[in-house]
Amino acid sequence: MIGTKIGKIRGVGFLTVLVLVASLLVGSVESDIKGVNAVPGETVTFNLVVTNDRSYERNFQLSYTAPEGFVGKFIYNGKEIETLTLKANESKSIQFQLEIPHNAKEKEYYVFVQAAGSLALRINVKMPEKPLEITPSITGVAIEAGDTVSFPILIKNKLNAEYAVSLSCKLPENWSYRFIEGGVEIYRIILKPNEERSVSLEIESDSSSDVKEYEVVPYFNNQFTKLSVKITKTHKGENGKIRLKVVSKEGEPIASAMIAVTHVTSSEFGSMSSEVRFFTSADGSVTIEISPETYTVKISKEGFYDKEIKDVGVKAGKTTDLGTVVLDKKPYYAKLSVENPKISFVIGSGNPVFRLRLDNVGYADDTYKLSVVGLPENFYYKFKESEQSTEGISEVYIKSGESKNVYLEVLIPPNAETGTYNLTLFVDGHYSTKRNLTLVLRGEYKVFFESLRGYVVTTEAGKMAEFRGILRNVGGVALTNLNFSVNAPSRWRVSVSPSSLPVLEAKDSIPVRVAIQIPPDALPSEYKLTLSIKSDQVNQEERFRVIVKERSNAALLGGVIIVGALIGLFIIFRKFGRR
Repeated sequence: MIGTKIGKIRGVGFLTVLVLVASLLVGSVESDIKGVNAVPGETVTFNLVVTNDRSYERNFQLSYTAPEGFVGKFIYNGKEIETLTLKANESKSIQFQLEIPHNAKEKEYYVFVQAAGSLALRINVKMPEKPLEITPSITGVAIEAGDTVSFPILIKNKLNAEYAVSLSCKLPENWSYRFIEGGVEIYRIILKPNEERSVSLEIESDSSSDVKEYEVVPYFNNQFTKLSVKITKTHKGENGKIRLKVVSKEGEPIASAMIAVTHVTSSEFGSMSSEVRFFTSADGSVTIEISPETYTVKISKEGFYDKEIKDVGVKAGKTTDLGTVVLDKKPYYAKLSVENPKISFVIGSGNPVFRLRLDNVGYADDTYKLSVVGLPENFYYKFKESEQSTEGISEVYIKSGESKNVYLEVLIPPNAETGTYNLTLFVDGHYSTKRNLTLVLRGEYKVFFESLRGYVVTTEAGKMAEFRGILRNVGGVALTNLNFSVNAPSRWRVSVSPSSLPVLEAKDSIPVRVAIQIPPDALPSEYKLTLSIKSDQVNQEERFRVIVKERSNAALLGGVIIVGALIGLFIIFRKFGRR
């Protein structure tokens, strides 16, 4: 196209070409407007009259010469043309439309049109000081600190060209804003020529703002308007709240979900984070009272995927409602609980049993293998479906949402040593878990006294009697602070050796001697004595019998007395019997 080629010529060459072209043209082109004012991006139209001055029909090539970026076209009867046919001495009206580039600088430009003749058109590009008409329907609002207010604003483009507008706002410290159109937040718009648009400016005040009037200035490129917000009540110094409800994908409330609220503080020494934890109630809801800051809220629950919500702003005296948070359930997840994770057990009194509960809280069925590690040699274990069952199991199958009780019996050998045993219970399926168990084995507090010469001794009055025995600690646990004493008849002198002992270790033994001095005037009879063995852990008594018999010379003396008595009776009988 000729217009395109000529548009690239500059300086002296450009004028030379124009002269040559004008000499070849036969006719004229005229316009009632030789110059216009325009803005960047505007399309201006010139009405041209093209005349053929010759006495014969001719075709005229239409062209133009314009600065770089200016785009023109010729219109005849509503259609773009490049050639115009005119009969002898005929004139026709056409339009020349010129589109000014959006980046055109503000100055005068010249465009030359060639159509039967040549015509120079002047374009004065200049942006008006106020291309927009800004009309807010509300200019002042009274609210509480922390509330949000909306200002409707009508914007009109006074230009005959499209106009790009950037939206911004000058606010008091810690206030926020956003422009809304059709329910969508916007920050840049393009207005068509002479178009009107209505937008809303939402202002959220700081809940710690003082009671007074504040200025809000929205900007539309360089143009602005002024609005006022009056704070009637402040919430400075008050805590804020976070409210939310946690449900599953099926809409069921999730109780005891953990809500971790974290705040990160940055300083020249680095970043520090503080965290507080809360839990949802039975209906899945929670309301958290907390100081005004910006937080990250993390929601977690066993068997569900975690969910994190960042940049949760909390304002003084206000509630930030996070609405309903939906947690997605994991396909495989097991919850293992132990009713009695620590058992203290006496060796020889049977076998200890741990009571377990396994919940399948995933949405898929699963099979779990059961095992225990940490038991000493010769110890064995057995999983059972009931505490009384004698059959062992090695795995359990649990459907989604169901649970099962399992019993772990530890088989204790007779020669087991006392002490604390740390065990680990493993539950392995598509999801695996484990728990630590503690088994404390202790011996029975028990002593055994073995008499070496029996529990009965025969002696005479005035003599010594003795019992000897062995005291054994057969309970498997050390006994402390042992004391020995004997309960005997009055005026009997009794001694125990030893009379006391600080400690008697398990499986150890000591000899015990009980010495008894019988009084000389003790009557012949059977007497009972009690040996008391007392310790910090156990008390025990052992009973003995002492038989005191008559002295051996007393029998002889008695015999003499009897014989003498018989002799006396015989004499008396002989003396008086004959009378």
